[in-house]
Amino acid sequence: MSGESVKLYVYDLSNGLARQMSMSLTGRQIDGIWHTAVVLYGHEFYYGQGILSSPPGTTHLGPPLEVIDMGETYLPEEVVVEYIDSQRSVFTAEKYHLLDFNCNTFSNSLCQFLTGRNIPQHISDLPADFLNTPFGQSIRPMIEGMFGQSRLAPPQEQQPPTGAGATPTLAQQNILRDISSAALSAAPQPADNQPSPLQTAPNLSQLRQWIQSYKAVVVFFTSATCPPCRTIKPDFERLVQDKNNSSSTKIKLMGVTVDTGIAFDAAQNFGIRATPTFMLFHNGDKFSEFRGASYAELESSVNLLLFTAYPPHPHRKIHQLRCVLDLPNKPVLYNTPGKVEMIYNKLKSFLDQDGIKLSEQDQNILEQSKKVVLNSSIPIDMGQWSSFIDTMLVKLPLDHQFPLLDIFRTLFATKIASEHYLNNCSQLVRIIENGYKQENVPKATLLMTLRVACNLFAHNILVTTYFTSTLPAATESRASLTQLLVSSLLSNDSQVRQTAASLAFNCSTVVADERLKKEKEDGYLEGMAEQEDDDWQIEIISAIMDDLSKETDEEVIHRLLAAIAKFLFLAPTQSSSIADLLSALEIKDMLDAKKTDKIITTSKVSSLAREVLLLVESSVSLA
Repeated sequence: MSGESVKLYVYDLSNGLARQMSMSLTGRQIDGIWHTAVVLYGHEFYYGQGILSSPPGTTHLGPPLEVIDMGETYLPEEVVVEYIDSQRSVFTAEKYHLLDFNCNTFSNSLCQFLTGRNIPQHISDLPADFLNTPFGQSIRPMIEGMFGQSRLAPPQEQQPPTGAGATPTLAQQNILRDISSAALSAAPQPADNQPSPLQTAPNLSQLRQWIQSYKAVVVFFTSATCPPCRTIKPDFERLVQDKNNSSSTKIKLMGVTVDTGIAFDAAQNFGIRATPTFMLFHNGDKFSEFRGASYAELESSVNLLLFTAYPPHPHRKIHQLRCVLDLPNKPVLYNTPGKVEMIYNKLKSFLDQDGIKLSEQDQNILEQSKKVVLNSSIPIDMGQWSSFIDTMLVKLPLDHQFPLLDIFRTLFATKIASEHYLNNCSQLVRIIENGYKQENVPKATLLMTLRVACNLFAHNILVTTYFTSTLPAATESRASLTQLLVSSLLSNDSQVRQTAASLAFNCSTVVADERLKKEKEDGYLEGMAEQEDDDWQIEIISAIMDDLSKETDEEVIHRLLAAIAKFLFLAPTQSSSIADLLSALEIKDMLDAKKTDKIITTSKVSSLAREVLLLVESSVSLA
């Protein structure tokens, strides 16, 4: 009796980064962050979002890095499938842990059952080896924050390096997220890494997997001897392709073909007695069914399924939102250099007045910064520049800092500057805090501080990581940005309030951009969910409304209304309190009074005000 070959497919979740960077980060060579799968009977079985399977080598990870022969099994396919099904309650998505209970745990268990052999020890021991390094200990809190506490005890003989346990750098966070996402990813994909919305299920187990893995699934039961099946098949495949956004990385509608002559267990389970039969599923539950090769019925059934699975946001049903929809999705930036010579001469005159003598290195970096301000492609030593700024923030009086900040906000808009502050934004926080921590901050200094804050939004990763999210790394920095915004909106100076209104608008664009991405992905969130924070948005909206109630400058009113509109539009219907707050603060009466008092006079502002009220009314009615 011949046996079935059992193969272990080995992948590197770090895509080579571990081999390149492990020595410098951990002090030891780690050749890969290993993910494994077990292949037999034409299926690749693996663990992530539960136990999954796909045709060998067709997952999102592409071809395996290594294939290890684990021997043979003499168990028939149906026994193997039955055993794997019995393990689904053990290897659930909720129990997955990157260190303790992962894909390699499953592969080892399955290989023991099939062949009596364990997977290679260097794979199964990797989590303990990784944690037994200073870098592993420093990043352990972040892993446990994602997956829960690890059962792997911290090493006794080795103390973490200085700073271990602190918030990991952005680069470390991104690498860990990429590895975690790859480890948990469930959808089998072609080797080009693009999802395929058309799949074939050769048995009941595979069909169940597809049905449970996607929000909307249409199953086409066919047979080789069915002429109507051959007729409708091209239309079925085209319809599924058309319903999936070609620019999206997510599958909106999964189409699964089942040949009843091959997957007889699937046909029997679902009671298929004639082909073609179409069954539609929503969130794993049967939604509808019909028989026959009617394309009109197929299309209408699919449309109803998709409308149920992905209902449009109620705001999309409001047709009079032209002004809201026309608002720019880009932040307001202040990155155009001013009168460069005059600004540098002003800074030098302040240095002379304050008796500040620059070292040769400081003089050189200041001259170099002028070249960069005039030509952003010229390189600059950001370490020296940052050190120079630290020195000047200490030595220059607050009322003499505005030319320095004017230079800083222009240079900060360059790519090299943003990359420098990705790993440490403490200097940016210090500059922001100077704008509100002291009483009577001079107007020129406050304006330049606000412009620096606005220019943060030129760098999406920087701002969404440190200044607008609920990530631990953003706790202090976001609070500082918010305090600067709130205090500036209450200023008696119209120019300060106008710049603060731009900062409020920039904050709202981050939230709005994330919602649009989520909508584009049909409910699958792309980007950082931490931007959607109701408490933070309420704090900003409260300050905006305080300013709006007293504001007489129509340009400031327009920017404030634009920020409100961005915060409101497509807000989560169940969790957002913004509309309720605006209604409680009687925004309608406030805006009506401004029209009556001739404060709002232009059609641009009055139309936006009307649309904001439509959004408030619509959102409140949904609560």
